Amino acid sequence: MSHQYPNMRCLDLSNDRFGQYDFEHPSILFILEDKLKGLLGGPLLYNPYFKTFGLKGNESVLDFGCGGGVGSRCLVNLLDKGGHLTCVDISHYWTAKARKRLNKYSNLECKSGDVRELDIPDSSFDVISTFHVIHDITPPERRDIKKALSQKLKTGGLFFIREPLKKSHGMPVEEIRALLSDAGFSEIEHKETKSEYMGRYRKSA
Repeated sequence: MSHQYPNMRCLDLSNDRFGQYDFEHPSILFILEDKLKGLLGGPLLYNPYFKTFGLKGNESVLDFGCGGGVGSRCLVNLLDKGGHLTCVDISHYWTAKARKRLNKYSNLECKSGDVRELDIPDSSFDVISTFHVIHDITPPERRDIKKALSQKLKTGGLFFIREPLKKSHGMPVEEIRALLSDAGFSEIEHKETKSEYMGRYRKSA
C-alpha cells in the first residue's frame, strides 16, 4: 500500500511486528504456494469456509484482497442464482493472475488498485469477504481501509473476516474488533483458535 495517514489515530498493537510483503514481485515460494492452493485450496480450505456464509446465490459480493483468485473461484461458484462477484486487489501482478484464472465467469469482474480510489459506488454489496488480508495492510492504513469497505457495503449487509493471529504473521483480535467497531460493524458471531480468528459482522444503520 502506498498511502500514509500520519494524523490518523491507529492502534499500535501490531506495529512492532508488521512486515510488509512485495506483492508485485512475489517470491518463488509464494508463487508455488498459489499453485498449490489452486490445486487443493478449494476442497480443503475455501469451499468449506465460504459455505458457512449461507449465501442464497443472488447476492452482490466483494472479495477484497482476492490475490490470485483461488478463493474467488470458490465464491463465484456459490453465486449461481444471478449473483455477482467483484474481486479487488492492490497488486497488479495478482489481479492479472486472478483474471486469467477466472476468465470463464461472466458474473465476475476483477479490479486492481486501492479500494479507496476505485470507481465502486457506495452501498454496492450485500456481502464483503476478506480472507487473510487486513494483517498485510500497513497498520496506519487499516482503519481507513475498513471505513472505505463499510461505505461499499449496504446497510444491514454482512462482512466476513478471517485473519491469522500469530505474532510472527497476523494481528491481535482486539485490533480486529476495534477496527470493525469503528467502521460501523457489529459482531454477530465468531470462532477463534490459537492461530486464527473468523468473524461474521453486520453493518449497522
